[in-house]
Amino acid sequence: MKPIFWAQWMKEKRSPYAVLIFCAITIVATLLFGSSSNTKLKIDAFLGEGVTTDDTKQWIEQLNENGAFQFKLRGEEQAVSAVREGRSSVAVKLLKDDYRIIAASDNFNVDMVRQHLQTVYTEKLKITAAALQVKDESKFHESMSRFLEQPPLTLHSSTPSGGVLRDYDMGLQLMFGFTLFLVMFTVGFKVNAVTSEKVSGIWNRVILSPVTKTQMYLGHLTYSTLIGIIQITIIFLLFHYGFGYDLGNNIGMLAATGVLYVITIVAMSMLFTGLVKTPEQFITIFTSIVPIMPLISGVYMAPGTITNDVLLFIAQLTPLQHAMDALLGAAFYHHGWTEIYLPLAKLLLMAVIFFGVGINLVERRRA
Repeated sequence: MKPIFWAQWMKEKRSPYAVLIFCAITIVATLLFGSSSNTKLKIDAFLGEGVTTDDTKQWIEQLNENGAFQFKLRGEEQAVSAVREGRSSVAVKLLKDDYRIIAASDNFNVDMVRQHLQTVYTEKLKITAAALQVKDESKFHESMSRFLEQPPLTLHSSTPSGGVLRDYDMGLQLMFGFTLFLVMFTVGFKVNAVTSEKVSGIWNRVILSPVTKTQMYLGHLTYSTLIGIIQITIIFLLFHYGFGYDLGNNIGMLAATGVLYVITIVAMSMLFTGLVKTPEQFITIFTSIVPIMPLISGVYMAPGTITNDVLLFIAQLTPLQHAMDALLGAAFYHHGWTEIYLPLAKLLLMAVIFFGVGINLVERRRA
């Protein structure tokens, strides 16, 4: 086992670029897409007829008090031009008691902006209409401001256990997703060395040496597993300590999930090895199937986005789905071992099946 392991290490030492490139892609993709997913959508707003600058500033402040949008005052020509040229999906024309939405097409962002504007304007106009029914409007507005600051009825949200309800961290999900996705390529290409050695004849020559077949398998698979674990560890530590991502306090659960996931991916790669004859076929099939897994598992989308029963069933057949469930459960939802044991058990079952079928296919093909 040791000679095979160190032989793989010497290859890695001479050319470590593949692992470094996958680590760099994980970091760049997470920072690029993870940071943009948590930012507010910027909306251009401009003055309408008969609207003063003071009135517009008040509307802008109220529109920016809450919600997923950031309204910014801009010139009419520039705002409309941005929509026309496709650089912005929507712009808003602010009137004294109304608004106009400028958009090139009706899409999800336009609907969300319309709902937000309607909510804010309706609340403001109701207060204005009520103020017209009293003698002292300024005193009425003051009393309404105090009332809204300290309302008699408030709504508090909490978790089923009574804890504080946190905003969903899409950046954390993307960090886990990109890390698990790219480590599949690292591990898969390392396991592909088995196919390369069989095709080149190195495998048969080594068997004639004192190294047994079991030791050869263990050398290759142990090295592939170790490389995958090292890659995941580097990414997790870098984002936790370098970029301030909150991975929670369940470090042991994250480590166990990462190790079991890598072992499962090694087993899955072994299954692909048993299904092909050449390293080129492995790369073609592996690189065609693996990128589909994050899409089916909903790694790049918010929870609940995928509702199709067929896709949800297929996602349950991928290791990525169960690893994501365990990692998010431990890091974000602070689940214990009793809550994440099911995803871990599914990963373990997949690993056993993939190893059994994969190695059996490799030996049968050799025979």
